Amino acid sequence: MFLIFIVNGEDVEVSTDSEASLEWIRDKALRLSHNTGRPPGDWEVRDLDGQLIEDLSKTVSELGLISGARFFLTLRVGAGGDE
Repeated sequence: MFLIFIVNGEDVEVSTDSEASLEWIRDKALRLSHNTGRPPGDWEVRDLDGQLIEDLSKTVSELGLISGARFFLTLRVGAGGDE
């Protein structure tokens, strides 16, 4: 099975299995796309409708994902400098 992450406008195909967490798959997509300059937590995963997927600890099977599902992987927007 594989998932596709759109990173900086490029498709990144990640081979996975149904018990892998979305967090693990996100990290693999970042490595494959050579986007390792920022911590993985600085990136967010959204579905093709733009909905944020907040719980990345869930597995492919828990989320009911099918092979070939596509997601956007983008840097989080800053909070205006307030910490």
